[in-house]
Amino acid sequence: MSTHDSPNPQPATLESVLRDAWDAFHPGQPAPLGWLTHTTTRIHDHLRAHQPAPTPPISPPATDEQAAGLRRQVWQTLRDAASDRDIDPDAAERILHTLDLPGLPRRWQIRLTLPLMIEVTASGREDALDTAEDLIDTALTGIGHDSHIDWHAAARDDTTPGDVDPAADEPADLR
Repeated sequence: MSTHDSPNPQPATLESVLRDAWDAFHPGQPAPLGWLTHTTTRIHDHLRAHQPAPTPPISPPATDEQAAGLRRQVWQTLRDAASDRDIDPDAAERILHTLDLPGLPRRWQIRLTLPLMIEVTASGREDALDTAEDLIDTALTGIGHDSHIDWHAAARDDTTPGDVDPAADEPADLR
């Protein structure tokens, strides 16, 4: 099969072009020893010296950057849609979970039942419970976050009177 019939013809090498040129101008005469190598080297040197270096093609952004951008865009879109009530927040959470993306920041209302033991000085059971509740309220409001204790739902159990506190102030009723 000739080179013209080949589906992907290979370009001629510089050496083959020079050999064909020698044969065209000097039919039947062999090329001088070293002529082909010397001439090929000189032509390559000339081309390297006078042709600008090829500029590398501008590569598209890395796939990792594209994926990170897409992940951010999906998360932000679902957050905005859930905030605007265009999509149910639980449905948005399921989509994010499926795509292995972090969940949406949501406001939670938590009801905790804690066994809490506080030691207070009081003159009676009800006064001790009221004082303990006041101490807890003061502690929670002093830390600067939005919390509320529903004292009506609180169970008031297990109060045990202890020793008398001689350092306690007189009750306000006596002053």
